[in-house]
Formats: sequence, structure tokens, C-alpha cells
Amino acid sequence: MQNYFNYFTEIERFFQTKRRSFTLVSCVDWVLIESWMEQGIPLELVLKGIDRAFTNPKRRREIGSLAYCVKAIEKVCEEQKDLMVEDPKLPDFNPNEVVSYARKLAAQVERLDAGIAESIRSIDPSNLRVAEQILSALEEKLISKLKATADDKTMIELKREVDGELNPFRSTMTAAQLMMLEQQMWRRRVLERYEMPRLSLFYLI
Repeated sequence: MQNYFNYFTEIERFFQTKRRSFTLVSCVDWVLIESWMEQGIPLELVLKGIDRAFTNPKRRREIGSLAYCVKAIEKVCEEQKDLMVEDPKLPDFNPNEVVSYARKLAAQVERLDAGIAESIRSIDPSNLRVAEQILSALEEKLISKLKATADDKTMIELKREVDGELNPFRSTMTAAQLMMLEQQMWRRRVLERYEMPRLSLFYLI
């Protein structure tokens, strides 16, 4: 699978082509792309699902967000399960690139948690799969700390923001899809509020 930048760019470009207009992707769209990549959904299946959503003769609404393509993409994935992979494939990175990237992440996290920062710096660049697993675990730890230290006002504001962005799509998604999207958006919002980076090699551009 391509790195996140290429994966995102291809989906964004194709979506704009189908809409026949330039469209800035929303936070919801961004999180959806992240979730598809993290699930290991091949780019071609996402694009096929988007195309199907736009060409559906029963479509009654204007498609202004990727959220309206979720069901179509899910259907395509069910039809072509043999093309699905359990884990997304990491690009081949030079070990020096990984070390440099880890140091950059550690420097950003340092002000919040020196322990997590040190763990990031100590990641072995020779095994990308293990490195990604460690980063994922450290991100969970980072988010847990942010939630534990955030004041009630901030948490309420974040919840309102997430709810407000999801409300237009509640009738177009299943409960499971909404729950997944809400969790992903919540994680993103918490990290953004405290200016913390996503801890993943998929963002190594």
C-alpha cells in the first residue's frame, strides 16, 4: 500500500473528479481515509466504492462528503474479500528516514511526556512492522494521558465538535460505522487540541 500522502491524494483527487468541482475534504473525510488505510483497504477498492456511490441510479442526494460513500465502499470490500489484507503494508523506508522521523515525533511529544518521547527515540528502524506496533501502543498511551489531564470544559467542547460534524451523516451510516468514525475523530481532535502528532510511520512522507 502507498504511504498515507499518496493514498489520501489519490482518493481526494478522484472524489473531486466525480463531483466535478474542487472540494476541500472535511475532518470527517480525513478520518475516513485514515480508517480505510489503517484497515488495509486497497486504494482501488475505495475508488471503486466512491464511483459506485456516484453512479447509483437510486441516489437522491448530492454527495458532498466521503461519508456518503461509506456503504458503497463497504459493499465493494465484501464482494472482493480476496483483495483485502489483514494489515496495511508499510512502504519501504530507509532506516535513517525512520530514525529522523522518530526523533521529530519525540521532540514534539517531549513537552508532554518525556517517557513516551524516549520510547519513540529507542524504536528499532530495522523492523518496520514492530516499530509501527510500538508507535501505535505509544499513541494509545499518549491519548489516555491527554484525556486524563484534560479539564471538563475541553472534553465537553471536543465532544460537541465531534457530534456536530457527525450529525449530518447519522442517517447514512450504521451504528457500527458511526461508532468507529466517532472514535477516530475523537482521537484526532484530542491530539490536535494539544498539538500532538499522530504516532505512525504512515505519516512519514
